[in-house]
Amino acid sequence: MPNNAVRSLLVDSNNILWIGTENGVVKKENDEFKYFFEEDGLALNSCWAIAEDKNKNIWFGSYGEGVSIYDGFKFKVISEKDGLVHNEITKLFTSGDYMYVGTSDGVSIIDINDLQIQCLYTPPGDGLFRVQGFFKYGKNVYVVAYNYGVSGVYKITQQEGQPGLVRMNNKKFIYSVYVDNDSIYSSSKGYITKSKLGNYLSKEDSIPSDKFGHTIIWDYLKTNDQRIFAAAWGIFENTGGIYEVVNGQLISRASDFNVPSKEVIDLAYDHKFEKLYVGTKDAGLFEIALNPQIKFHETRGKNIIGFAKTKSTSAVLYNDCIILKGADHEEKISLLQLKKWQENYVLNTHLPLPEHKDDFYELDYSTKAKDIIFYDIKVSGDIYWVNTNIGLFAIKASGELYRYLPLHSEEINFTQNGDLIETNPYGGVRMYSDLDAFHYAYFEQEDPQTPTMVVNSLQKGTKTYFLSIFSGLYVWENDGFKSYLKNGIWKEKKLKHITALGKDIALSNEFGDVFIVNDEASFKVLKKIPRAKIQGNSISFLRQYQGTLIIGTEKGLTLYKNERTIFLDKEQGLEQPLLSARIDHNNLSIGSNNGYYKIDLDAVSEKKALVYQINLKEIFINNRKSSPGPVSNKMDLNLAHNENTILLNFSTNAHPYPHKLKYQYRLNDNENWSPSSSKPEIFLTSLPTKDYEVAVKVSDESTGLSYTQPLLNLAILPPFWKTWWFALLIMSTILIMVYSIYKFQLKQTRQFEEQKGLIQKRFEETKMEALLAQMNPHFIFNAMNSIQYYIMESDIDNATKFLGDFAKLIRLNLDHCTKPTILLVEEIEYLQSYIRVENTRFNNSVKVKIDIDPVIDVYEIEIPTMLLQTFVENVFVHAFPPGVTNPTLKVSFKLLSENILQCKIEDNGIGFSNNSTSKLHKSKGVTLVKERLALLGYNVEKAIEIISGKNKGTSVLLKLKV
Repeated sequence: MPNNAVRSLLVDSNNILWIGTENGVVKKENDEFKYFFEEDGLALNSCWAIAEDKNKNIWFGSYGEGVSIYDGFKFKVISEKDGLVHNEITKLFTSGDYMYVGTSDGVSIIDINDLQIQCLYTPPGDGLFRVQGFFKYGKNVYVVAYNYGVSGVYKITQQEGQPGLVRMNNKKFIYSVYVDNDSIYSSSKGYITKSKLGNYLSKEDSIPSDKFGHTIIWDYLKTNDQRIFAAAWGIFENTGGIYEVVNGQLISRASDFNVPSKEVIDLAYDHKFEKLYVGTKDAGLFEIALNPQIKFHETRGKNIIGFAKTKSTSAVLYNDCIILKGADHEEKISLLQLKKWQENYVLNTHLPLPEHKDDFYELDYSTKAKDIIFYDIKVSGDIYWVNTNIGLFAIKASGELYRYLPLHSEEINFTQNGDLIETNPYGGVRMYSDLDAFHYAYFEQEDPQTPTMVVNSLQKGTKTYFLSIFSGLYVWENDGFKSYLKNGIWKEKKLKHITALGKDIALSNEFGDVFIVNDEASFKVLKKIPRAKIQGNSISFLRQYQGTLIIGTEKGLTLYKNERTIFLDKEQGLEQPLLSARIDHNNLSIGSNNGYYKIDLDAVSEKKALVYQINLKEIFINNRKSSPGPVSNKMDLNLAHNENTILLNFSTNAHPYPHKLKYQYRLNDNENWSPSSSKPEIFLTSLPTKDYEVAVKVSDESTGLSYTQPLLNLAILPPFWKTWWFALLIMSTILIMVYSIYKFQLKQTRQFEEQKGLIQKRFEETKMEALLAQMNPHFIFNAMNSIQYYIMESDIDNATKFLGDFAKLIRLNLDHCTKPTILLVEEIEYLQSYIRVENTRFNNSVKVKIDIDPVIDVYEIEIPTMLLQTFVENVFVHAFPPGVTNPTLKVSFKLLSENILQCKIEDNGIGFSNNSTSKLHKSKGVTLVKERLALLGYNVEKAIEIISGKNKGTSVLLKLKV
């Protein structure tokens, strides 16, 4: 609050609270505060009246500078210079198309549509015509004036099109009026009157006999349940405060509502959420929930430690007594009574008292009544069992002592048959079969199955469970204890709380995690609720109601069922500490300091959504507000590429518990939701060029429900150099430049024609030379000699076959020499023909192998012609002189990538050393191949690789583009 002097209050049609102070106006929307001052357009910071017209504009009356009209975005000021009767505004009243403005000296009527002003004639008299209120009766509006000379009630009339005032009576010192049906409350000095409206408007100035009260009332309001509250300030008397009018009396509600101020001057009421707002002159604003979700029942000075219930009675365990309540009686058992029961037992028992030497926790029988400490209260066999530091008391529902046991145990429980189980942190466990004779079975602490350091327990069906802070879960069943940890059933060690949950069990550990387990046929962990899903880490209790798990923590209360989580805390009225809990039908009672809380679990769990609308309020672009005008949901916003830092402020419809709302957003449907935030805003930085459909999800912790709504269509436009028109301009410019260059190149063409012709000629020459080199005379001479040899030897078959192969080779050679490229299958066919001819001369002693990678489609891939034969020829010419055993030639083809074909020619011939002169390197055919590859654009050093060593054979690798 900018100032503690609250002068006016209004809850508008959207459940937004407006607060007028002596130093500015405050807008409170879902507990978000926004402030308005003169620098924002307000006429004056001192605001004495607020009203809303039917156009949903908010009017603020200042005490000194006239009226400010707010349309949600900007202010319009109307003052004396615009025709207002006076600048000191005291009251505002709206009816139909008009706003009635009461001032320190007169009344103005303003048309809310065109803001035309009419000033009412002020009756003659002593003093100023100070307006203290308006009210409507029938079709007429009435105004009340305070000052002595002109005091009274006036009717506003229209005479010949001009408004006027007709004095109904001269009632004096009217501070405020309030119409209730056909009656009217009127505040005067030190009392209130209630009259019939007809009587109140009569000319008689008599004081009704039913006057009441003792102070000055400045404002009234009526609630949904017909309660009437009054704001009082006695001016010079200390009689003010917040009051309720009850049966003709003023009843102070200052202590009930914790409003200590004696200067209460304005009230407002939220009908939707039943909240009363109290404005004071000296202590600011007070907010009171008249029908809270959580109700507190005070027991001043008493802390409630535990609850219990038998078939016919209920028990409340306080810090200093036990209260038992039945249908027709109530019994109080004091600490002194407990002490007397203990003393009587000690004096009259014939049984030995438990001692340390027997592994008991020995009691201090000198403990005084005032020092008695309660641990817990349980029910077994319709008997209350109260555990204290002076022993264990079994008390009947009537309040009589059933049994006292001199046992000290912070945690007890019972078997299914009602046998008492006493736990001792350091002394094992005892099972009592006969309490009269004090007979028990003792389970030693050293036994790994015996519960130790027990902090909680639960009797369910045939099993009694015990929780250890160090050793996990234990169970009593079938006359024995079992450790789940030691038997390898469940490794969880540090357990603290347990409750039944239908047929299952819920347990919590020391760190705030909750486990839901089933232990009927076999033990199984059904679900783990991590502490991140639970508000608070220190769990104080677990309870269940109709399948809903209730978890009390240091932060509040969590209700969990089927992944739905409801959270209650101080915002709903639940204050710490939470000491104990009990469920009776649908009511949850929670013990605390100085009283207990009562919660209707059915009402809390009702699946009614409280959030049903999200409104976009403001847009900031690069830290500047985008527009002073209205914004709307799902609007289209197109921004430049450098306007990509955006802040979106939004709000939901009015919510009774706004701090329970968590907000997430996503930029498109296919993206994940952002981490949740408690602020209703989206801050986006450095957004890339893209179209976005911003959506918001609101998770309501008070209901466990969520609501999702699209918020904004947003587009970050690309910079101009990435737009289509700029690309078109660039392309056009490039085309013009290309055309200019082309024209220039045409002029230069003639200069290059000769060079091009020489290159082409040389290319053809190398091609022919390669052909001649492949079919060199020496090869032809050798081939002819071989044919002649076969003829002379009369080997007609071999001569015919050799001559056929030689003719085919000549034909293929002539076919290929005219093509720049040939299919790989054609190259392989040519090589096979050439190898057969050459191998015939070697008496087919050379073993030949051709490998083709299966992924190669030989009918699709093309390679330059006249390349590979040269290297195969070198093998037959140079690699296999006489004496080489098992001469072998291997030709392989492999795809290294989509466009690189590796051709490899290997032999196991004599090879050559690095420092020797190689005929292979000097071969004219190889030189021509390299020159041709260079003309085809290859990097010769990378395209051809020759690897050889003396007597180690030779490998030639060609990498060709395909």
